[in-house]
Amino acid sequence: MSLGKKERGSMPGQKLRKAPLIEAIVEVRWQPKVPDESGYMLMLGRMAEAFLHNGYPARQSLPHADMPPAFAAQMHMVQHQFRVSEGGWPLVQIGPTVFTLNETEAYDWEGDFRGRAIEAVETLFKVLGGPDQVRIESLLLRYIDGIDFDWEKASLLEFLETNLKTRIAFPPALFDNTGVNPTPAGLDFTSSFRCMSPAGIVHLRLASGQSKGKTALVMETMVQSLDADVPSLPTGFADWLDAAHEVPSRWFRLLTQGELYRRFQGD
Repeated sequence: MSLGKKERGSMPGQKLRKAPLIEAIVEVRWQPKVPDESGYMLMLGRMAEAFLHNGYPARQSLPHADMPPAFAAQMHMVQHQFRVSEGGWPLVQIGPTVFTLNETEAYDWEGDFRGRAIEAVETLFKVLGGPDQVRIESLLLRYIDGIDFDWEKASLLEFLETNLKTRIAFPPALFDNTGVNPTPAGLDFTSSFRCMSPAGIVHLRLASGQSKGKTALVMETMVQSLDADVPSLPTGFADWLDAAHEVPSRWFRLLTQGELYRRFQGD
């Protein structure tokens, strides 16, 4: 999958012609309130008008749109989408206490995604109001990559060690004379690490999954700031976004360095 003119993980002037990006997501969550039906519909109408004028004219209600606003607020449930065109990407999603910007194959950090994210968050706060009116609980930048790999026929653990420099091992005694195959039939491994810039947590998830209908190793890299780590918004969002982007960009290069990275370059 192409990431655009200047890709996450690429060096200046390079282009990852076969980059594995499935989706890039910016998410904002704020403190649940118990909105009444009329208040939520008013907010939704103002949000639709704001994003219509900012390049997202195609509105679609999601299956959860009929859920009561109070329940959707507690669950941070998205209920409506606004797309750049019918069925097109990127898109923004909104619920009573959650907002996302989502992009797929056309992702281009410097050429589009960064500026689009900043503009979208500014638009969001024009509707929600300033920090004195809404308390932000979480900021999240999330990348989902799908690396082609037939984990049903080969060892995921060996692939991780060889290609992503990550070793997950289990004691051989678990399998000796037990009738249990030591090759995993599936994988879902997540680790979280404290981060200083931006202040928050970095989550790395490695799991067996699907990409474009084929078996794949799914790698998710997430940078999240919670509660007191959240900067003042919307003024502090651009700096937060730049710092958050640097972490998965660097990790992607380091983890895939070598044969796997050359595969993404199309060499």
